[in-house]
Amino acid sequence: MIEDDDLTAAARTLHREWKSPELWPAIAEEIRRIEQGERRRSRLLAWRGLAAAAVLLLITGATLFLMREGSSRQPSAPTRTAAGSQRLLSDDALAEIERAESQYIAAIEALAQKSTGGTPPPTPLAAALHERLLVIDAAIADCRAEIEENRFNAHLRRQLLAMYQEKRRTLEQILEEARHAS
Repeated sequence: MIEDDDLTAAARTLHREWKSPELWPAIAEEIRRIEQGERRRSRLLAWRGLAAAAVLLLITGATLFLMREGSSRQPSAPTRTAAGSQRLLSDDALAEIERAESQYIAAIEALAQKSTGGTPPPTPLAAALHERLLVIDAAIADCRAEIEENRFNAHLRRQLLAMYQEKRRTLEQILEEARHAS
């Protein structure tokens, strides 16, 4: 403990005080400068954020406008190749596609006659399959209406084919469910 007392006494002799009237005002002035700099910086960041949001809004608006313009344009003539002399889908190819489509539709309708049979669905699964069939039929009708506006659109024809394939699978599931229920 003696060492602690000696240390304390030695520390007391080293303690000095002096008057410094400029110390606290200098500290206060430095604090004000720092706060002003932070306010300027936060205003600058706010303006940068608003500018970035405005640019993003303009780009989004321009993109949506261009997309709408591109989708609303209807081709005035049938689609042509780079040479400009032939359609991508010729009249002969279109006739062949429509002939195959009508045969496919006839086969699906025959399957539909077998599967619906006029009796109400005996199980919840069969009811759900019949409801799915109604949705598919509505989608097919919509697609066919689009095809009537642009008979040479191969993409729409592929979508229609996919819908008919889904209808065929659904009808087969209805028949399978009817066999299991019997």
